[in-house]
Amino acid sequence: MQTREVTGLLKEALSSNLGAKLMALVMAVALWLFATGKYTGELSCAVPLEVSFPQGYTLLNQSATAVNIRLKGPKSSIDYVSDLVGERKIIARCGVDVEGRESEDVIEGIVILDKGSFNLPSEVKLDMVRPKRVKLTLVRRETKTLAVELQKRGEPTPGYVVTGEFFFPFELQVTGPANVLKDATVIRTLPIDISNITPEQNRTFPWQVPLEQRVVINRDDKAVTAPVECEGVVNVWFDIVEELVSKNFEKVEIKLLEPPGFPYRVELEQKFIDLKVKGPKSVLDKLLSPEIYIDVSDLKPPGPYKQPVICKLPPMVELDGELPEMHLDITAEEVAKK
Repeated sequence: MQTREVTGLLKEALSSNLGAKLMALVMAVALWLFATGKYTGELSCAVPLEVSFPQGYTLLNQSATAVNIRLKGPKSSIDYVSDLVGERKIIARCGVDVEGRESEDVIEGIVILDKGSFNLPSEVKLDMVRPKRVKLTLVRRETKTLAVELQKRGEPTPGYVVTGEFFFPFELQVTGPANVLKDATVIRTLPIDISNITPEQNRTFPWQVPLEQRVVINRDDKAVTAPVECEGVVNVWFDIVEELVSKNFEKVEIKLLEPPGFPYRVELEQKFIDLKVKGPKSVLDKLLSPEIYIDVSDLKPPGPYKQPVICKLPPMVELDGELPEMHLDITAEEVAKK
């Protein structure tokens, strides 16, 4: 009898306060939602991807260099992480395991990124990461001796040309990807600017030129470039001389070389001749006309004679071709001298 009374009293109490209790429950839920919304946060950002790999290998390719993430957690932690992202201190890290594959020149692997890939506080949840899968390609490194190849650009001072070059060392040891180095034969210097140089600038000390830290090969009709390491510089000397050019002279008068009081008359088959000379441009630019003559000092009648044509030229200038021999007549008739 007492149990029934107690049960009845409880039912009466619950039924009489049902509306108030429902209102209290709604308020509690609203307060909880407000509190959780106020004290939790969300952050979407991009962070760099850092790849680690064993010594003796080079990272040849990676499918992504940065990843996009969405984070959730306590607002204070999210604000802290946001500051770290701005300072580039939040990084995604991954790597490729090469154990058991050391004999392979090229090693490929796919890494799945998760929260363990990021240096995040434990209370922060990684809600999204894109891309989640990253493809990495490693290549084994080796050392090979390659020939040195000079690269030049520009032109010397007008009127000068480079006629020869000498450099040392002729070859160097290069360390880089094995799959590229096996087909490489040369490593090139950085371009040497020879614009407006003169012989005076290249007589005593060599140029010391660094090397490109890369090699380029042709594979399947395409240029393949790979980074390499090569220490040292190349000592370079150039032979620089004045540019040699040709110049034509037309209808140059042929003069007679005869001693004073020469008593004979000389008649030339032709009095003018065309000729071509070559030499330094600076000299030929100043040369108005070569001096052409025939020496008749030792000739006596009767003629005719066939004599060589002599050309008097400035130093470093020479004939481009040969001059003909000239026909002439000499007579015994004396010429009155004035």
